[in-house]
Amino acid sequence: MPAPHVKKRVSILTDDIGCARLLNARNVSVLSIDDDKGRGVFAARDFSPGEVVIIGLLDRLERIRTTNSIQLDWDVHALFEEPAVVVNHSCNPNLAIVPNRFGVYDFIANQEIISGVEVTWDYASSEFECIGVSVCLCSAANCRRAAGGFSTLPPDHPILVSGFHAPYLRKPWPSSRGR
Repeated sequence: MPAPHVKKRVSILTDDIGCARLLNARNVSVLSIDDDKGRGVFAARDFSPGEVVIIGLLDRLERIRTTNSIQLDWDVHALFEEPAVVVNHSCNPNLAIVPNRFGVYDFIANQEIISGVEVTWDYASSEFECIGVSVCLCSAANCRRAAGGFSTLPPDHPILVSGFHAPYLRKPWPSSRGR
């Protein structure tokens, strides 16, 4: 029996969500950018392609699509915890999404990312129709001028070719939607 003055410690390894939050805090910082873009997320260390930069965590499910929600299925939209909910869109992103064990998405480096660089993802990789970016501010050479959504991507777009998009987008459109 342990001495009464010895406190039992819980390992961070037994707390998946707590561990994810700590990793996110170590990996990125949320900073103000400007009046147009608001806040953004910046790498706090260097990342190699394939490394998890942000572990997505669910804040709450939304009944309808909102400008800050991330689409998980045809009729399922969610708000993620910070920092994921603050990551800005880019038509030439340095992050891709992959499903994670929490039922949402992790954000992985799709190229080398240097500490201090803003991390971004293409909202069309999860949104069938995007309402969050009606005017794109990414300034990328391949800028589409709006996120547009998955439904607007040409067949040879890197999101389609790479397969780094929401799994529900591979399923047929539900017939109940009347499309």
